[in-house]
Amino acid sequence: MSTVGIVANPAAGKDIRRLVAHGRVVSNQEKANILRRVFAGVVSTGADRILVMPDHSGLARPAAADVEGKIKVEYVEMGVADHQGASTNAAKAMREQGVDCIVTLGGDGTNRVVAKGAGEVPLVPISTGTNNVFPANTEGTLAGIAAGALATGVLTRDEACRRSKRIDIYVNGERQDDALVDAAVSTQMFVGARAVWDTKSLHSMFLTRAEPASIGLSSIGSRIMPIAIDDDHGLYIRFTGEPGPNAMSVRAPIGPGMISDVEIQDWKIMMPGERIDIDLKPGTVALDGEREVELLPNNEVYAMLAMDGPWVVDVPKTMMLMATR
Repeated sequence: MSTVGIVANPAAGKDIRRLVAHGRVVSNQEKANILRRVFAGVVSTGADRILVMPDHSGLARPAAADVEGKIKVEYVEMGVADHQGASTNAAKAMREQGVDCIVTLGGDGTNRVVAKGAGEVPLVPISTGTNNVFPANTEGTLAGIAAGALATGVLTRDEACRRSKRIDIYVNGERQDDALVDAAVSTQMFVGARAVWDTKSLHSMFLTRAEPASIGLSSIGSRIMPIAIDDDHGLYIRFTGEPGPNAMSVRAPIGPGMISDVEIQDWKIMMPGERIDIDLKPGTVALDGEREVELLPNNEVYAMLAMDGPWVVDVPKTMMLMATR
């Protein structure tokens, strides 16, 4: 049964960066409208089923009503999503139930937790969050068509997808968490409101990609060396300590409406499997813009670049391939 999964995060695009920066607010009504377009796109491909993560806002209800009688719409059997782990659990359940592709609505943080459960299932990420390096500003109709093309086998994963990278964070030899775009080491001692927006608190940063047209902490790296999603390396940047041979100052858009001058003490290319120790204690590590890991005394913490991150559907490429067949 060809199946498209839907994970829409009702909390995406509503964090503290609406107060400290000029981040857009994506209302639940707009997310529901995007889903209506996604569902229409999926139906047009002849897919058999749409499997949805339930959420307290009922974002998918209008879309499900639109396509009633045209496709089977089911909900993952789980509690209503009201925390980060719910998106991971929903993606895992979808994978176990044989979904062929998962459409996500959210930002980098949403896709990070979805990827934990999705495994090898390709993602079609639609940007509705704050830091939107991983998800693209894809029109919902096209996202639905692309997802349906993967689900129905019109295109294969190898044809339509690109494999992203991942920064793995190890604590005492065990992988504790990961980031899809950036892992930023901060001198702030507590997780708190999670979001990072003050570059003066940055100690160092690890990047899987650094694209000049993106916004957020990864844009700092793009001023040093642009790195694409499928390049075979990443970037390590150090902001504190004695200046090294690559010391420099850059100006980058580190948040919506926030452009900062950042002093870089040193940087280097990060290769897959290379271990780089995090020697700051106390402090925190922000994963894709949100503080998640506390750096505690007596813990040995380091980062490594992994090449087996989630598969991401290249929507423009998918549409081009479909148009030429």
